[in-house]
Amino acid sequence: MDANFWHERWQTARIGFHQSDINVHLQQCWEHTDAEAGNEVLVPLCGKSLDMCWLAEQGQAVAGFELSPLAVKDFFTDAGLTPSCKEEGAFLCWQQGPFSIYEGDFFKASELGLQFKLAYDRAALIALPPAMRPAYAKQLAELLESDGRVLMITVDHDAQEDQTPPFAVKEADVRALFAPYFEISLLEHTCLGAQHRRVASGECSYFDELCFLLTRR
Repeated sequence: MDANFWHERWQTARIGFHQSDINVHLQQCWEHTDAEAGNEVLVPLCGKSLDMCWLAEQGQAVAGFELSPLAVKDFFTDAGLTPSCKEEGAFLCWQQGPFSIYEGDFFKASELGLQFKLAYDRAALIALPPAMRPAYAKQLAELLESDGRVLMITVDHDAQEDQTPPFAVKEADVRALFAPYFEISLLEHTCLGAQHRRVASGECSYFDELCFLLTRR
């Protein structure tokens, strides 16, 4: 999946991955990260997620990384904020209040020299095809401090035409990708069944959500 794929998705408003509500797993499981007020949370491939606003309401600063300038603009517009902008390496950094959104390629984030105690991934890993996931796992590990924690949400399903996100990422996949860098705990496994549109439509027979806590070694 190259940059043009995501730019086209935002330009044509094909953003079914965007949630209009705060993620339930985030609200139920964030306490497992032992976050302290003022900690900055890394949010890879953040889009215009409202989850970032929820994190700010908990007293966290937020560092999002997003490829699409439209998504960055929409986030601040929807939040009623007018950010400042400056160049930082390969990124444009848009900043206002607790939010710093880095517009650019997340896979270049290590060039900024940043380190984080916390990260939140709801729609990053599941947006990437299998070939890109090892590089993502390595990049996330490089950005987390020792004992840093990641709250990660994935989905598992059996759609036959699994060519576009959200891709199925099973528990075994998460463990294989991240075990070299992190201790891994499965916090929740929710079977959505027919309440999910892809099951209701017959596209797949099950659709599950999994929530993990990853702790950097």
